Amino acid sequence: MTTTDTRGPAAQSPARRYAGIEDLPLFIDFASRSTAERGPLRARWHPGDVVWQLNGIADRPQRNRLYFGPDGVEVAAWVIGEGELWIEATAAGQARVAEAIGGAEAWWRSRPPERRSATFSVTAGGQDEARIRTLEALGYSKGAPSGVGFSMDLTGPLPPVEGPDGFSVRDSVGVDPPLRAAAHRAAWSHLEHLNIHGESQFTTERYVSLRSLPVYDPSLDMLVVAPDGTFVANCIAWADARSGVGVFEPVGTALAFRGRRLVRFMMAEAVLRLKARGMREARVGTAHFNAAAIAAYLAAGFVLADRSHMWTKTMMT
Repeated sequence: MTTTDTRGPAAQSPARRYAGIEDLPLFIDFASRSTAERGPLRARWHPGDVVWQLNGIADRPQRNRLYFGPDGVEVAAWVIGEGELWIEATAAGQARVAEAIGGAEAWWRSRPPERRSATFSVTAGGQDEARIRTLEALGYSKGAPSGVGFSMDLTGPLPPVEGPDGFSVRDSVGVDPPLRAAAHRAAWSHLEHLNIHGESQFTTERYVSLRSLPVYDPSLDMLVVAPDGTFVANCIAWADARSGVGVFEPVGTALAFRGRRLVRFMMAEAVLRLKARGMREARVGTAHFNAAAIAAYLAAGFVLADRSHMWTKTMMT
């Protein structure tokens, strides 16, 4: 990863929006530090999450705000969807979480009434007692469940897992980009069981862009190959040396091959590779209602590590 001197001009501003590609190394560095410092709690962003979420838009300004301190970004606050805030902080930035939430609330109130809901929500892990106390002090109440997080200890032996006859696992080194992009589209279409309708729009150009970004490693971009040579499941694992944590994002299987434990087969090879790179823990998460993914991760040897909830506040005009 290219390093950036975070004590330069960017650090002179206490808070500002993500400006473009020049801020990507700052955001990645923040995600690495917060993942390491927040453990065993699960930080909102791992470096892999940052790259995956910003793929295709990393060169454009975003509405997330970055709060700077002497060592770089201390807090990142990102309003997504209909009034939901994702927020994380390093150890040094914990005291600024309330400030960042207040800034996000102010921005939300400034929007035209027809473009904002009457409530504002912040997600928080169930074990994050300090964050929950902050939210309660700011007038938030615990609401609907949000996500579930899973973990796997990589410090011990990891037995190999055999897949169905004729299936194999490989990485994406040397794979033709249109074929890899098509594999992602196949896995992320036909999601009616999640109340998601429509086909994935993941293009070859998006995949080529992803390959050019920091942190991405094609030898951790895994594919399941069917007996006829087609790619029928895929996942990307992301390694972070500072924290020793690897994450999976995304993970998916084509419709005709779901329910055959291909995720278990594929992730077993990926965690072996993460362990070989010095990772001590692997993590993956999904929405609380994604029963198929939850079953797949448990079958792959992950254990439930945390549940997050929405904390909600009625916003006065």
